[in-house]
Amino acid sequence: MLPLAVPAALVGVLVAVTWFQQGFVAGMRCGTALIQPVGLVWLGLLAFTTSRLRAYRRGTISGWKPLGALLLFLAWGVVANGSFANWASRSVETPLTLDPHAAIEQRKLETPFDAVVVLGGGSYAVAPGFYELGSDGERVISAAQAYHAGATRSIIVTGSATDGYEPPTKQSRTLLTSLGVPDGIIFSIEGVNTQAEMESLADLIQTPPSALSAFWEASESSSDSRTIGLITSAFHMPRAMRLARRHQLNFEPLPCAFRAKANEKPWLASDLVPGAENLVDVGKMLKETIAKLAGQ
Repeated sequence: MLPLAVPAALVGVLVAVTWFQQGFVAGMRCGTALIQPVGLVWLGLLAFTTSRLRAYRRGTISGWKPLGALLLFLAWGVVANGSFANWASRSVETPLTLDPHAAIEQRKLETPFDAVVVLGGGSYAVAPGFYELGSDGERVISAAQAYHAGATRSIIVTGSATDGYEPPTKQSRTLLTSLGVPDGIIFSIEGVNTQAEMESLADLIQTPPSALSAFWEASESSSDSRTIGLITSAFHMPRAMRLARRHQLNFEPLPCAFRAKANEKPWLASDLVPGAENLVDVGKMLKETIAKLAGQ
């Protein structure tokens, strides 16, 4: 029973301390997180470590086996931990800058952007014609806010469907118009990935359609002085900017949907509990790191 008693005791301590620090509701949330799949794997690894340690003390296995089990328990607890995910995000993401104001719609611009580019990937199709914002939906929101604040004259949405269903351009356009952005100032380009999107953007900027060209001519800005902002998730911005420079595109980075949090807060017992959302964030940062190493 000892292998089960140890993780049960850990659950009791974490819930009790969280309850003491933050109250009943926070304590119950901590307990709920511990019985979610990621938390159960963590507790299961602790139980396995305890059983291997008992077997070692009985002399039936070598010392490497409990050590290996302990390392698995610690590794899972670190990789799926919020603090580690926050550190990984901060290491990859374009840093948040406060001057000028972090939010584009709250910046005091002398002249608005001629266009902002919204990379696809911020939404998903629930059903044909019915779209919702995903975890990176701030991309779409930021573009709408920029328009309503007078910070941009036009919006360029990107992305082709890799499965032949409901392309990101259609999703972004529909969501933007639902947020009060006029359809006439939204322009679409294709691209199955960021590399292809940058190729399409280079072509668009070099030979813009007549409607987009009219917007730019009205601003009286030459092709050399034209200002274009790039909106994408902060973790994806470094790669997007690398590819943009490769295509001689001079964009102003406008990162959003930050995973890394800069808010200072006291340590809480519940911070030790691993979670699936942390694994998702770590996976995204690993993907971007691999892309950088691969020259993308």
